[in-house]
Formats: sequence, structure tokens, C-alpha cells
Amino acid sequence: MKKFKSLFVVLALVSFLASCVDDDGADPNVPGSDRDKFVGNWLCKETVAGSTPNTFTITIQKFGDDDTLRVYNFNNLGAQEYVVWLVAGNSVTIPAQTITQIDIGGSGFYSNDKINLNYSSDGEQISATCSQ
Repeated sequence: MKKFKSLFVVLALVSFLASCVDDDGADPNVPGSDRDKFVGNWLCKETVAGSTPNTFTITIQKFGDDDTLRVYNFNNLGAQEYVVWLVAGNSVTIPAQTITQIDIGGSGFYSNDKINLNYSSDGEQISATCSQ
């Protein structure tokens, strides 16, 4: 009977400790993820070599996994249209995707409360700086 009590205590202790371990899947709504600094409305100034800069607003929202964002009105394609960004630390990857029949892809980084981007839009190279 003494062995049974000892085994029960050990099992209870193991169960208690296991319940204190963080889950592998992070809740995308929990603050503190790398993508939090990107979320919100941003004023973007796009520049294409040899043309006048274009300024417009984008809206960035959390979506799905802890590293994923939806960016509405990216490349000034319309408020209902969005591209997907993947975030790691201060870096963002814009995976190759087609939005309104326009091929988009590129990268960027967050620094000093700004997002600096370099991407292509149907083969045209664009740089942009976004600020809040």
C-alpha cells in the first residue's frame, strides 16, 4: 500500500508539472509576437525609378499563424485587396503571390518605427517607406 501511495504522489506531481508547460501553438492574439509592431495603419511612400513617388495608406492585420500578416491596399491595389507577409524578428518576407492579376514579391524590415520595403510588382522594382 505504501508503494501505491508513493506511485500516486509521483504521478500527481508529474501531471501537475506537465500542466505548467507552454503549448507549442501560440495564440495569434497574444501580445508580444514579432508581428505586433507591424499591425496598424501605415502611410506608404512608394518610389519607382524615374517616376514621381506615390503615397497611400495600407492596413496591416494579424492573420493565422504567429508570423503571418494580411496587408490591405498593398501597392495601392485597393482597400479590399490584400497580400500576405511573413514576419521573423524585424524582417518581413513578401512571398510571391498574384493579387488582381499582378505578381507581387519582395522583402522588407522594421527599423526606427518605419517599414522599409523592396519588392516587385509585375516585374517593376519598387522601394517604399511606411510610417505611422
